[in-house]
Amino acid sequence: MKPGPHRAALPACLAAVGAMAAFACSPEVETGAEPASAGTISYEEIVAKYADPDSRFVVLEGNDGINVHYKDEGSGPAVLLVHSSTGDLKDYDVWVDLLSADYRVVRLDLPAFGLTGPVPSGNYSIDRFMTLVDSLMDHLGIDRFAIAGASYGGLVAFRYAGTRTDRVTALVLLNSAGIEYGGRGGTTERVRDPSAAFVPKRYTTEEMGANLRYSVNDHGNITEELIQRKTDYWNVIDRDREGFIAMQMYERGNPERVLARVRAPALVMWGGDSRALSPETAQAFVDAMKNAKSTEKIIFDGGGHFLHISRPEATGRAVKAFLDREIGSPAKQPGEKT
Repeated sequence: MKPGPHRAALPACLAAVGAMAAFACSPEVETGAEPASAGTISYEEIVAKYADPDSRFVVLEGNDGINVHYKDEGSGPAVLLVHSSTGDLKDYDVWVDLLSADYRVVRLDLPAFGLTGPVPSGNYSIDRFMTLVDSLMDHLGIDRFAIAGASYGGLVAFRYAGTRTDRVTALVLLNSAGIEYGGRGGTTERVRDPSAAFVPKRYTTEEMGANLRYSVNDHGNITEELIQRKTDYWNVIDRDREGFIAMQMYERGNPERVLARVRAPALVMWGGDSRALSPETAQAFVDAMKNAKSTEKIIFDGGGHFLHISRPEATGRAVKAFLDREIGSPAKQPGEKT
């Protein structure tokens, strides 16, 4: 195996992209030489602390030398899980427990998150992430698969499903970014601020806890372990800079046009009381996927933004029921381990 802002500013950070909570928010503009990262944890240290026996690492050919952390578990039709902002693949542990008896479940840490290394070229765009998905699934010998994404991961998932229609067997979106700006910030394209400058930021566990409580309505699932893991991942050296770069590269574009190209069956799940994205936006996703094989919407009453963390069993069961109906089969299918 190889391996600034204060608490009150967090809701404003959420208004940037979907729920890119605390990911790349800078409350001020600086001039002069770019400052050093505020991170204090090396990449080697974070891998040593959090990698486990199921962790896999690969440097994929043609992908800028990124050291990708992923897990590949279970057997059956293939499913790829893409995490949210402030997220990592461990957020899906309960889903994997529910799905892996009948599905081959692949999950990865996107660049700038979890245990995946930095992008040497500095390209933290959504297009870069989709190419990474292509390469990882090719590496694993999986031609066709379902893809599920939460928040920022939903943005990756639906753009992938709308541009790789031949590869995607089903699409699951969970409080997806991409149509509405976070913090219920509307749907009008925002002009990128060319004067914005990187401002280093190190997070405390108290600040990260406040961030999570904003996005997870079921506070009983915000454990000390979760807060510490998220804080540690944020405080990896240069993660604050990577987040700023990703934010600067984000373009909303025309999500409805991309969604209209989705052909696979689609499930949209939403938290009825999400502070980050309006429940009405769930219907906007359904309406835009007018050429999908089928669409289904589930609103979780009282649910917040990171539903896969706050209500993992309920959302995981809903996903399994959807997949069982749309792609599940006792027969061998492409992507299944032998």
